[in-house]
Amino acid sequence: MDASNEFSDDDVEFFLTKIKEIKPFPKLRDLAKILKPQLTLNKINAILKYLERSNLIIVDLDGNIVWIKENNMKDDLSLLDSGKFSDDFLKYLSNNKNK
Repeated sequence: MDASNEFSDDDVEFFLTKIKEIKPFPKLRDLAKILKPQLTLNKINAILKYLERSNLIIVDLDGNIVWIKENNMKDDLSLLDSGKFSDDFLKYLSNNKNK
């Protein structure tokens, strides 16, 4: 891994803490504005890929972060029980449920 892509557990925790503070969760295109200068663009991209591959966040096809896994949750819980959905995503689901 290139040194500019290396990240620590503290970097991941900072990333998750910052995006959880924003309501609704931020779009991918806004991450650099939110996380710089603490994280470089290369680190942001590496952490994002790590979180997606580890099933710790879900990003929709439009680049919206729609779900973040809560800390210390069992892996066998449902998505709803083990994390937080963005308010916009929950509204979208409730609106389409009624159709």
